[in-house]
Amino acid sequence: MVIVGDGFDGAVVPYAMAPPVYDDRTRDACVVVPGIMGSVLQDTTTGTRLWGVDLSMLTNPLTGKGSLSALHATAEEQAADADRARHRPLTRIRATALLSTPWWLPVFEGLDAYTALTEVLQQVTLAPQAVVPFPYDWRLAVSYNGALLALAARAHLRRWREQVAGRTDWRAAGVQPPRLVFAAHSMGGLVVRAALEQDPELAADTRAVITIGTPFLGSAKAVIALNVLQAEARPGWLVRHMHAMAVTLPGVHELLPGYRCLDRGLDVDRLTPAEVVRFGGNEHLAARSLAELARYRQHSFTMPGHRAIVGEAQDTVQTLEEGVRFGRPVAVGRHYAFDIGEDHEILRDPRTGIPARRNTFGDGTVHEPSAKIGTEAITYVFGQHGTLPCHDEVLRQVRRTALEREKGAYLPGDDGAKPGLTTPHLGGMIGQPLLLLVTGLDTPAGARLSVHSATTGRPGPPLELRYGPDIPNGTLSARFIPDAADLYRVVLDTGSHVPITQLLLVSPPDA
Repeated sequence: MVIVGDGFDGAVVPYAMAPPVYDDRTRDACVVVPGIMGSVLQDTTTGTRLWGVDLSMLTNPLTGKGSLSALHATAEEQAADADRARHRPLTRIRATALLSTPWWLPVFEGLDAYTALTEVLQQVTLAPQAVVPFPYDWRLAVSYNGALLALAARAHLRRWREQVAGRTDWRAAGVQPPRLVFAAHSMGGLVVRAALEQDPELAADTRAVITIGTPFLGSAKAVIALNVLQAEARPGWLVRHMHAMAVTLPGVHELLPGYRCLDRGLDVDRLTPAEVVRFGGNEHLAARSLAELARYRQHSFTMPGHRAIVGEAQDTVQTLEEGVRFGRPVAVGRHYAFDIGEDHEILRDPRTGIPARRNTFGDGTVHEPSAKIGTEAITYVFGQHGTLPCHDEVLRQVRRTALEREKGAYLPGDDGAKPGLTTPHLGGMIGQPLLLLVTGLDTPAGARLSVHSATTGRPGPPLELRYGPDIPNGTLSARFIPDAADLYRVVLDTGSHVPITQLLLVSPPDA
């Protein structure tokens, strides 16, 4: 019985109507920050969309070469920093929206849309306008984009607070002034960190930062992307033009690994700018990026309410060996890392003195240690890097954090198996058999691997998981022979875990 007041004769009167039940909502404002290459880019003079809209720029040389050439960073764009962003922002290319269709690129592989991530936050806020995307020119420096994010987030919070203050019917959701919640994927987490470090007042107004597969220590794949010309990948025109673009971009260089990643056999070194140049990168951009990573090693910055969502159990390049191919240096990716002791030295086998190597896995792009630096609030999921923003478990954790709930169990159906999915990271061609690998399962029983077009939904041929004599022990494989040039979605469903997906670009043979 709910008592609401006194009757006319002084007696207590019960409340006769059903009490109101409100939806569970947060008063806070939310900002969605995508990863590298996750924003649509447009030429401001011509209005031409240069990135993230039409897959023909990845499959048709006549379309793609011009767009990729236009995305090369000029000297002015390479030099842009936080001061430039605050006082005289660049205007040649504009970021217009978050990626809304699946995308793909050599080495980094599939990148899914950010629609689901935005929608799940809109479902738990007082109104959809509480959630804003922050598209940014991912070609440019993190510090530059961080300064722009700080300005945009501050303006969004001010507008949202004004709206909340003017609505008395929203008071049931709380009385505290709204604060900020950031949901950031990949490089987006680095941009958020830069914004909050540059603006302490904004950091004070931030309740939570959710990073999803953010490479705080960098990613060894960035070196392979700069070295991709040595891989003899196809289609050749796409690889050549992607590399020519990447070597000019501060954004790509800021993903370089800052940890000890160069395996020398009996020792392990950090990259130097000169070594990045040997692998195909830009010395000035590498020096600036590696210096910034060294600064964070010496003076770490803790983001308020930081929760890290970390992909695990996927084969991930963690370190590099230097080889030679046709007389040129080649970065060979290795699926292991090195343990560091409390004295910050490499741990070694006491009998031989050889550095101890350990496979830490990751999300296929970012290895586990890199994604979980800076917080003890960590959630692990089985998922590939580029598709994490639409992963059901990731969305559930984002929703729970936005609503300030305690985190739930490790993962529904966690039975000890750790499923992983590996697809050709350089894509494939029509008619060429493509090897799809599944790790972490004791048996193919109950597991289903399927493929379908990510653009039309057309199902691909049935796939059979099996053990093979040429495949490492414990790894299942299936062969997929594509019959059309398209962007395909590969789905691993074990029946016990949230399905793992990856995108795979298939191109026509080179002209």
